[in-house]
Amino acid sequence: MFWNLENITPNSVALIDDDSNKVYSYGELKRESDEIVDKLRFDSKKIIFSFCDNSAKSIIFYLSALRSGNAIFLANSRMDSELKKRLISIYNPEIIFSVDEISEITSGYNKVVINNEFSIYTSKNISANHSPHQDLAVLLSTSGTTGSPKLVKLSYNNIQANSESIAEYLRISVNEKPITSLPMSYSFGLSVINSHLLKGSTILCSNKSMVMREFWNTFNMQKCTSFSGVPYNYQMLQRLKFAKMDLPTLKTMTQAGGRLSEEFVKYFYEVSVSKKIIFFVMYGQTEATARISYVPFEKLGNKIGSIGIAIPGGEIKILTDGKEISASREQGELVYLGKNVMMGYAESREDLSKGDELNGVLHTGDLAYKDTDGFYYITGRLKRFIKLFGLRVNLDEVEKMLENQFSCSAACYGNDDSLKVLLQAHSDNISEIAKKKIIDIYKIHHSVIKVHCVDSIPVTSSGKKDYKLIQEMQYNECN
Repeated sequence: MFWNLENITPNSVALIDDDSNKVYSYGELKRESDEIVDKLRFDSKKIIFSFCDNSAKSIIFYLSALRSGNAIFLANSRMDSELKKRLISIYNPEIIFSVDEISEITSGYNKVVINNEFSIYTSKNISANHSPHQDLAVLLSTSGTTGSPKLVKLSYNNIQANSESIAEYLRISVNEKPITSLPMSYSFGLSVINSHLLKGSTILCSNKSMVMREFWNTFNMQKCTSFSGVPYNYQMLQRLKFAKMDLPTLKTMTQAGGRLSEEFVKYFYEVSVSKKIIFFVMYGQTEATARISYVPFEKLGNKIGSIGIAIPGGEIKILTDGKEISASREQGELVYLGKNVMMGYAESREDLSKGDELNGVLHTGDLAYKDTDGFYYITGRLKRFIKLFGLRVNLDEVEKMLENQFSCSAACYGNDDSLKVLLQAHSDNISEIAKKKIIDIYKIHHSVIKVHCVDSIPVTSSGKKDYKLIQEMQYNECN
């Protein structure tokens, strides 16, 4: 297991903390972790909550929790305190760690100082009731920062298997140096950390935003080799004029966390070729620990719009009514099989004691088809449909069409009475042109289509479109 740390050269650099400039070798990482592990050993398995950021401190504590044999829930340290309280009341963790001061939400806990850098909060009423399952390693939220009690349960084998697959197809080596451009509490961000620790790479731990000049100055100063992002990050990167940026050590770029429009994929593919960078388009879900598929870079030019092929060790099937579809271009639900499929969901403390409920099979809820070369394409979500005048409308398909046509981010939602569209654009003319385009292509009556241009489309902390917030905002022009 990569978190054991014994098999990596002790003198190799593991972590560089951007804020403190402190450097940790793998030997120092193990010694620091050992001290924390000693404070996390109990007679039975416990639940640990970690309100973390992208600091070396957060990564060290995460590794310590894994090595201690307890189960750890990772949540963004910026989560609202009321949401933190809600989650604590539902899951009753025995231990809480936070990079920020959280005394206001830890009544019922005692503060325990481990050393000058680390302190934890331990429950005053540690109970053996509903002890987590022995295989449970990590808990991640399905909803970013919304505080939903629904958590994804990942086993030790899930994490190890996905890390090995990612390291294999990305060809990660000890010479790689990624920067933490995504929250480690998000499955994609965590997978970057896991897969590079597996190979003994050096991780630059940064909490800076990638839209800041300082982020890229640090990237160059530390000679980082890779960048990872969701569609929002790549949209911002284009605005920063990526084609003109001088990043001499950048070798690999990875994109996942949602669909990147075909125009953006083409742009980054062409720039990557010119800069001799390898650009990977990938697809995954938290429920699959992180990754499900990827597009080999040498195939990307001819497969723009595809999510690619299954990761090493995984298998993808297209099912309709429970039966596998073998014909190409026939649409059905994408089902993934692999060792990285979660144990199941948890919505209460009691659920944490349950074992593997999925047996390596994940029904993704995504509609897809494969082409004659065996490459897969997502066409929408099973539940992202509305019916207008009896016509079934795929909201994801409309979004994709608009983003490709107008080179801007789009968000579609609605019900069986109306289709509502937000375009991240500054021209009122675009809204009328977009509305006409929808009418022409989908033959929908103009009276049920409402299009509005906005400065920005709300996204979650992980950069995905926040449809819940989009609908709650109630733009007057769209109602």
